[in-house]
Amino acid sequence: MDKRSFMFRLLSLIGLVLLQVLILNRICLFGYVTPLFYIWMIIRFDSAMKRSSILLWAFFLGLIIDMFSGTPGLNAASATLLAMFQPGIVKLFVPLDRHDVLVPCSATMGGRHFAGYLLLMTVLHHTVYFILRSIPLGDWPMLVLKVVFSALLTFVFMLVTEHVSGGSGIKR
Repeated sequence: MDKRSFMFRLLSLIGLVLLQVLILNRICLFGYVTPLFYIWMIIRFDSAMKRSSILLWAFFLGLIIDMFSGTPGLNAASATLLAMFQPGIVKLFVPLDRHDVLVPCSATMGGRHFAGYLLLMTVLHHTVYFILRSIPLGDWPMLVLKVVFSALLTFVFMLVTEHVSGGSGIKR
């Protein structure tokens, strides 16, 4: 990884941690809907990244969120699991040529494919996060409500971010 992309990822990590911890963690609509937007970084990892790098970045992102949120290991575990599946889920939605480096976005994947990818990744992360947070599992209807509505709110935030940024995602 070159120095420029490392610095960009580090600044993205810092920005997402600050956004999540200072603003988004304070949102709790109807007592159970909280956006977990920090997964945006994991969702946007490009196809050229080594799996070990993806896992390390995701783990440290989740760990830092955990340190500031009082959720020991929940974000680190769910973010690391999401990062483990990210390369395979990207391949489900778009076939990759060996010479292209794809950054998942609507410009490279197409709007419908990117929305499907984004929704699957968000639901996967939120399901793991809220199951871990709800141990011992007792109130299944509340757990389902938290997963569904928090994932939808996060999904909408990410779609708006994608629409506003409108960046290209192919590197050569």
